[in-house]
Amino acid sequence: MAFPDRKPGADVDVAEVEAQEFYDLVIEVAIVRPGPIQGNMVHPYLRRREGIEEVKFPKPELEEVLGKTLGVPLFQEQAMKVAMVAAGFSADEADQLRRSMAAWRYSGHIERFQEKIINGMLANGYTREFAERCFNQIKGFGEYGFPESHAASFALLVYASAWIKRYHPRHSAARC
Repeated sequence: MAFPDRKPGADVDVAEVEAQEFYDLVIEVAIVRPGPIQGNMVHPYLRRREGIEEVKFPKPELEEVLGKTLGVPLFQEQAMKVAMVAAGFSADEADQLRRSMAAWRYSGHIERFQEKIINGMLANGYTREFAERCFNQIKGFGEYGFPESHAASFALLVYASAWIKRYHPRHSAARC
C-alpha cells in the first residue's frame, strides 16, 4: 500500500490483500492501524480473504455485523454493534464503549467493559472462548482503531495518490 503516513516499523504485510475494489483499500487502511494489529485481527482477516480459513459466525446476527469484513471486527462501529448484538449493550453503553475506544492515549478505559461484554455474551449463548476473543479484539481498538468513515476517507487519498503517481508521475513528487 502506498500510504503517505506509514511509519518505519509499523509495517504489516498486507500485500496479500491485492485490492480488487475500492472497499479493499478501505480494509487495507483500517487493518494497518495499531488497534487491529494489537487485537490480533490482521492474520485472521488475511487468511479468510485468501480462503485459507473458513469464515464462520457463531450466530446469524453477527453475520450482519461482521459479514463484509469476513467475521473480523476492523472498525469501531463494528465493535460497538458486536457489543449491542452479542453482549446486550444498550445504545448508550455502546457509545460509552466507543468513547473509551476513542481515548486511545489513555490505557485502561476499555477494561471496565470486560465483565459486561463477556458475561453478556455468555448469557446470550456464546462460548467463553469466543467472548474473550471478541473482548480482546475490542480492547485492541483502545490502541487506535479507525471508524469506517475515516478508513474510507484515507482510502480515497490512497487511491487518488496512486492515480496521480501512475498517470502524472512528475506531479506526484511535488509537495504542496
